[in-house]
Amino acid sequence: MNATAALAVIGHNNPPEPTPFERAEAQIIMLFDEAKNWLDGEGIATQAQADDVSKLLDMIRKAKKAADEARVEEKRPHDEAAKEVQEKYKPLLTRCDLAADAAKKALAPFLEKLEAEKRAKAEAARREAEGKARAAQEAIRAAQATDLAAREAAEALIQDAKKAEAVAKRAENDKAHGKGGSRAVTLRTTYRPVLKDAREAARYYWKTRQSELEAFLLTLAEKDVRAGQQDIPGFDIIVEKVAV
Repeated sequence: MNATAALAVIGHNNPPEPTPFERAEAQIIMLFDEAKNWLDGEGIATQAQADDVSKLLDMIRKAKKAADEARVEEKRPHDEAAKEVQEKYKPLLTRCDLAADAAKKALAPFLEKLEAEKRAKAEAARREAEGKARAAQEAIRAAQATDLAAREAAEALIQDAKKAEAVAKRAENDKAHGKGGSRAVTLRTTYRPVLKDAREAARYYWKTRQSELEAFLLTLAEKDVRAGQQDIPGFDIIVEKVAV
């Protein structure tokens, strides 16, 4: 076998073209290593150094822009495929949501009525259980230790009171529901605040959640400062110079 054939056999062909990621990776690693040489904590002392670091910064910015463009292009087919799947299923999921919402709204009035009836029964059962418990206690106190018949009657009242207590507990745990499917549909109590006095609310949260309120106020101020406002009551506007 001649030398040329031997080289071909062992892989002396042209290597494959680097991928966009590999090109970006090589460029950014090289620039990062160069940046470590320049940015060693010593600071910039001359105009020449400032110009060189400015040039390096420009190269880093361009490398980042190119890498980000390559990232966007590489994931574009995946984004388009994901969007296509989302759009295909969206009408189906929307129909399910609409039907489920309508079913819940149809069930709610009946479940509310049924729940009211069950609560009324539970309250009546609770009153009966408490009355029988009181009667049993009074019978125990009134019975003579030597009066076997009275003690027997009191014991019967105690057992009756225990049964009434069990009935009351079952009634209190019995909730209105629809159970035609794998999961019962029940009522859930929700609470929704409606703001009626902003100043009172602000005073309350200033006392109870001051740090969170301060963070929120800071986000409002930052938005105004970005819009050009430089005089905000309650804030000092700090002027800083940064390299751009």
